[in-house]
Amino acid sequence: MAVRVSNANRSREAIARAALDLVDREGLGALSMRRLAAELDMGTMTLYGYFRTKEELLEAVVEEAAGWDRLPDVGGGWEEQLRALARGMRTGLSRHRSLIEVRLRRPIAGPRSFRGTEVGIAALVEAGFDRAEAARAFRVLFLYVFGFVAFSDPEPEVTDERRRTQAAIAATLPREDFPHLAEMGGEMAETMGGDEQFEYGLDVVLAGISARVRR
Repeated sequence: MAVRVSNANRSREAIARAALDLVDREGLGALSMRRLAAELDMGTMTLYGYFRTKEELLEAVVEEAAGWDRLPDVGGGWEEQLRALARGMRTGLSRHRSLIEVRLRRPIAGPRSFRGTEVGIAALVEAGFDRAEAARAFRVLFLYVFGFVAFSDPEPEVTDERRRTQAAIAATLPREDFPHLAEMGGEMAETMGGDEQFEYGLDVVLAGISARVRR
């Protein structure tokens, strides 16, 4: 269902939410200034009064989807904070998968998009990292979450189907060339998505960061 914005409630944030709703429903390719103006029942030139270009609108959409301004209170030590941030990033990216496509096309530059990064960097600096290493460590965490969502299926039932397909493909591999993979279709299929695989990878990333903190 489209987000309707009344004349009285029009704001950049409300319009960005409507644009995000359109992208979530129909994909990034559906978003244009003309189409969004029609969704909002306003003139295209009126919309340009809020956003000068589509690129500016996209930046606002990314900030709205990131939702870091709605970041819950993240307490505990640095590991607990990074784990909570990673889970939050995964939830946001999974809910708004077009963010992945947007990020591959252009950098994310709006200040609201960096609230989570600020929390993560602060946790790492307080844990003892210097600024350069804190930046690198958080980047590793971000890339893990981003890549996990990008290469996982959006729906659990689709993932289950792909798991079955993956296992079947592995079973057809010639055993003389693939002695391990041919026997591990089920195990490999279990790595294609889901909470268990995400938490396993997150444990590995945080263990590596923790080892560098101790060093």
